[in-house]
Amino acid sequence: MVLEGEAVSASMAEMQLDMTALATEVKGSVTKDSTEQVDKAPVKYFTYDYSIKRRLQSFLVGDSRSRFYNTVFDFVIKLTACLLYITRVQLDDTREYECGGHRCENGTTAIPESEEYTMVFSSTRINWYLLLWVHRPFPLWVLEVGLSTVTLIKALITVYVTYKMSPMEKIVEPFFVLELVSSVPMIVTVCWWPLRNLYVPTFLNIWLAKEALESLFHDLHLTKQRFQCIAVTMYQQMLILTATLVCLIITTVCGIQHIQRASQLERLSLFESVWFVIVTFSTVGYGDISPDIWLGQLFMMLMICAAFAFVPRQVEIIASTWIERQKEGGTFSQHRASRTKHVVVCTSTLSADTLMDFLNEFYAHPKLEDHMVVLLSPSELDLTMQTILRDPKWVNRVMYIRGSALKDADLSRCRIQVSEACFILGNRTNVDKDAADQHTILRSWAVKDFAPNCPQYVQIFKPESKIHVKFAEHIVCEDEFKYALLANNCLYPGLSTLVTLLLHTSRGEEGQGAAEKWQQIYGRHSGNEIYHIQLSNSIFFRQYKGWLFTEAAVDSHQRFGVSLVGVEDRRSVDPRLLLNPGSSYILKDSDICFYLSVTEEEYSKIVTDPVVRDKVRAVKEEINHTNMLRSACKVMANHTTKMVENIHFSQTENHRAQMALELQNLNQEEEESGNEYEDDSVFSRSMSDNSLQLSPLAPVIHVTGPEGDECEEGVEDPLLHGQEDSVKDSGTELDRSGDGDGVLNIYPDMGQEGMCTGVPPTSMYIGTKETICHLVADRRQDCCLRWDQTCEHCSYKHARDSRWDNQLIILAAERPSSGIYNFIVPLRSNFLQRELLNPIILLLENEPDPIFLHSISQFPMVYWMLGKITVLDDLLRAGINKAAHIVIVNREGSQVCKENTLADSNTIVAVQTIHKLFPSTSVITELSQSSNMRFMQFRALDEYSWKISKLERTIKNQGSNLSYMFRIPFAAGNVFSACMLDTLLYQTFVKDYLISFVRLLLGIDRVEGSGHLSSIRVKKQTVATFPTYGRLFQSLVLTTGEIPIAIYRTQRGDNPSDRLDEHKLRKNGPLRGPSVKTRRRQATMKKEVVRLVKCRMEILGLPDDDYNDDHRNKTDVSFVIVNPYYRRRLKRGDIVYVIQPSSMCAVQPIDLRRRKTRHCSTETPPTCKKVDLVHLHSVP
Repeated sequence: MVLEGEAVSASMAEMQLDMTALATEVKGSVTKDSTEQVDKAPVKYFTYDYSIKRRLQSFLVGDSRSRFYNTVFDFVIKLTACLLYITRVQLDDTREYECGGHRCENGTTAIPESEEYTMVFSSTRINWYLLLWVHRPFPLWVLEVGLSTVTLIKALITVYVTYKMSPMEKIVEPFFVLELVSSVPMIVTVCWWPLRNLYVPTFLNIWLAKEALESLFHDLHLTKQRFQCIAVTMYQQMLILTATLVCLIITTVCGIQHIQRASQLERLSLFESVWFVIVTFSTVGYGDISPDIWLGQLFMMLMICAAFAFVPRQVEIIASTWIERQKEGGTFSQHRASRTKHVVVCTSTLSADTLMDFLNEFYAHPKLEDHMVVLLSPSELDLTMQTILRDPKWVNRVMYIRGSALKDADLSRCRIQVSEACFILGNRTNVDKDAADQHTILRSWAVKDFAPNCPQYVQIFKPESKIHVKFAEHIVCEDEFKYALLANNCLYPGLSTLVTLLLHTSRGEEGQGAAEKWQQIYGRHSGNEIYHIQLSNSIFFRQYKGWLFTEAAVDSHQRFGVSLVGVEDRRSVDPRLLLNPGSSYILKDSDICFYLSVTEEEYSKIVTDPVVRDKVRAVKEEINHTNMLRSACKVMANHTTKMVENIHFSQTENHRAQMALELQNLNQEEEESGNEYEDDSVFSRSMSDNSLQLSPLAPVIHVTGPEGDECEEGVEDPLLHGQEDSVKDSGTELDRSGDGDGVLNIYPDMGQEGMCTGVPPTSMYIGTKETICHLVADRRQDCCLRWDQTCEHCSYKHARDSRWDNQLIILAAERPSSGIYNFIVPLRSNFLQRELLNPIILLLENEPDPIFLHSISQFPMVYWMLGKITVLDDLLRAGINKAAHIVIVNREGSQVCKENTLADSNTIVAVQTIHKLFPSTSVITELSQSSNMRFMQFRALDEYSWKISKLERTIKNQGSNLSYMFRIPFAAGNVFSACMLDTLLYQTFVKDYLISFVRLLLGIDRVEGSGHLSSIRVKKQTVATFPTYGRLFQSLVLTTGEIPIAIYRTQRGDNPSDRLDEHKLRKNGPLRGPSVKTRRRQATMKKEVVRLVKCRMEILGLPDDDYNDDHRNKTDVSFVIVNPYYRRRLKRGDIVYVIQPSSMCAVQPIDLRRRKTRHCSTETPPTCKKVDLVHLHSVP
């Protein structure tokens, strides 16, 4: 029993398990079924879509494409109905119903016959039968009935699918009533056969055709996904107005023609009706045809009133649209874009100065004359801009479109997809430069999204914004170039003027009307620009294939007047522009040569002379012989250096030198007569059609020295033959830096042992180039960065220390921006000798953040302090009385004014005050408006300034882009405007290398193997050794490898050539100078200024002896001579800009007028290669 009970229990347990599994399975099945039921609920959604009304609505109204085709069908049907009416009129026979509704018997007519026709003004004799009945052939009746039936059914269906509350709203509409009037009577004629000749005004279908046309325009844009713009809207309105006039004329013609059928005197044909209506509506009114029954006269009065009530309203709408279109600008059509190349300029605001600068620079290149410029801006054109765009010179070249780059419709109006380029310019009038950059970034993104293949030329203000537009082909960051240019202006005076002249297009004609010689020289050489050409395609340079770069530079400058300054090796893996690659670089036929010249080579012609050709041929033969001897010399040098040193090419070289001198002295009568201002270039403007082959005159022999180092030994210069020994004996040398003036070279307590060179570990923004600079090994503490506050680490951070005499470089800025990093880097470049570094004082109005302090702490002798240039105490504490230069950056906050030209008022007045308080201080100023340069160093009673002002206006009226170039502060490089950098972006469209060239020149970028900028001061002994620029050029290039590019010249006031031509100024009487009373007042004011400054210095604890109140000679004029001619004579005090090879250290000239004597150290920094000055033939 127990076993039996256990078996029963086991069986019950198994049954329970089976029931549990079954329940689980059923539950899972139920859950699955319920899930499926939830997914497929027994409810049908969107049942409204399956109704007949919904389907008809989707077909007729909902779908834009089907609605477009339905509208086209309606338009065609209505026009066909009108054509059938006209056909019926032409086939009409009035005799069928002329006599009481029947044909007249025996050929009689109802019109009375008379020998002379007399018009009756108004008649009541109306044949009503002719108004009710017409002759309609059976085939024509069938067609009209069929069309009426189709149009009526379609109209009823439309009412059915479009009404919302009540169908009566659609039924009482005018167009539906017209549909009933023109269709229902024709359909009724089917009921009774005689009614087929009943008159039905089916010509009213012309108004229904007009309605279909209006709907067609709307559906066309929805179907084709076109953008509706104001130009298209105006085009549509013009078509609608034309269609309305046509409908009005057709209605009047058909109506008066049918009414005049009932006249017993005057019946009109269709052509006569058209003539009558046109003459009537045009208000001409010949009177040869007119209605003679009252019903026709009443009809014409109604139609004339309707025309006067409707047409002026349409014309008013079109006029208002035309005015809006004038404000919105035009649309660059697709047809025009397919035939004309164009570029798009996007900006927030358009100013006349910015537009003229862009147009003059853009169209200065002959290859761009056929291009079109499309301006896209959301701002409305002012009167000045409208006048410019209406100028015949620009009316067919420039198109203005009012719109936003963030709207696809406006970008489509510009046809930016097929444009050659898109220039995105920043808003210079915006006080918040960060906001202006944000707007530029969004515009750039929008253009990239809409037209990804369109090249972009972007202008931004802040360096930190570059990371967002890295995809753009060309970017110009204003702060990067501005601060780098200001820093280089401290190293090399006048460099901002040099760069500005190189970036502006000019033919060098500005100085032709000038009265003074310096203006003529300065203006003539201002036409030099940077050009490029492939060596194999060049008339000038293709003969230099296989030559050393330095040899080609010397020969091309001597023969063609061009300065070869750079090259790009296209055969390299990563082709890059190299400035002065050095004497070891060999030119190849695929190289791109970069040179300075007045014009491009293709627009030049080599001036040939039979005498010159014969002498050149003889020189070439001698050079071939010299090359053979040079090869032999190289072979001998491999065995022993001593043998090479004993080789002399006396006879060969003397003969070759004589031939070179003969070639050099050809046509030099002007130079012998002392006229150094004549144009002695060897090419003129015209197409190049000559392939004269020339060879170098002074080849360089590369030998191996005793220690195995490669050096350069120049063959005796034919221009300096016989002078080398005397130069070496005299011990002359070129003044390169004013050795010994560096504070680090005198005081050993400034942490020289902790200085090194390398790439700055941190920068103020993303995107900086890895430029090698002088750094400190350990970051300086924050207390060591604060100027005029002593700390335990250094006690000389104040203006009272005598070590800072003529050493400080003060930068005055409103806020510590990231662009200041580009001011510090050129002044701490490793190309500069460490002992000659100048301390940098940052005079800031706002306290910098920790990131800014961390960035400047890695550079030696960089300090900051809070202060303003408008406060005298702040200037004295900054050390202005010991400053070599003070650089004043334009204040962004000062631009909060309605008149943009007053944006620089704060800076100009502050600089003028500094000039009066510290007249011997060198001030470099940045302005926002180039036109305000005339206020720098303003002298109200100076006759010389009046003369320059008159010259500036003359040049500006001639259309020059450099009308301000003769202003003394600009010519001397003491003032600079950031808007001058705009041309850098404009010219990049043609010269895509220009941005890289300027960045390398200013030291913003660094490329391995590329040279850098430096300068040489010309002394008295240098002039005696090298009387001309060409001789100095040849000696520098063939010895140290430096390539001169320009001269910075200062003419003293005691030089008669610097004085104003009094005979030309006395046209209207004697010169007006300051009176005795004025001079006394000026002397009194000077004493008050001295008393004030010394009083403040005494209060601040500064020694009075540091104050220098000597005024510089007001008649001194400094200017830049770009790419001087070979025979240009050097003068004492000239500063020659040179591009040194990467192996040399750059140096800056010292202002000799403020120089003080010190004991100097001759130790050379380990990072710089000492230049053997004795190796130079002249190197005094």
